[in-house]
Amino acid sequence: MTPDEPHDSSRPLDGGQGLKNALRRVFDGQIPNYGDYNLVFADGHARDARDARDARESGGARDARRIPTAYVVGYRWKPAELMIAPVDLAAITGTGVPVEVNMTNLAHALQWDDDGSYEVGTSTGRVFRFAVAPAPVLDIGPGTPLRLAQEADAVDFTSFMDAFIAMS
Repeated sequence: MTPDEPHDSSRPLDGGQGLKNALRRVFDGQIPNYGDYNLVFADGHARDARDARDARESGGARDARRIPTAYVVGYRWKPAELMIAPVDLAAITGTGVPVEVNMTNLAHALQWDDDGSYEVGTSTGRVFRFAVAPAPVLDIGPGTPLRLAQEADAVDFTSFMDAFIAMS
């Protein structure tokens, strides 16, 4: 393709190993013992306890306030735990405080039937709902969609979450 030829900018480019490395740096920069974790990219919504309480008190008529976000999720089998690190995709930097979820602070873990997403909640009231896709498209800036190949990682993560949910 020459510079004069039109091209389809809506098709995502392959993010390749460079995108994986950038997301790993975001996680590694925030998490002690980062080498112990397998990583996946997840997109979803966070809720806090106050908003969940308000939704319950209104009889479910009002859904809890959801904050769209993206995460780099670290997980390890032994000890079984998740480390959920919010990420700003536009800058590919960490945003917010990472949250550790393990058997000492796990309030609930489930997989939603309607869309296959996961939800984990902590005893301190933090609730995270997120989905892990085999090849998500990340919008890292205006007009810059990149596809992240994480097929094998998504399969392993699904196995981990099945076990994590069974333990909850």
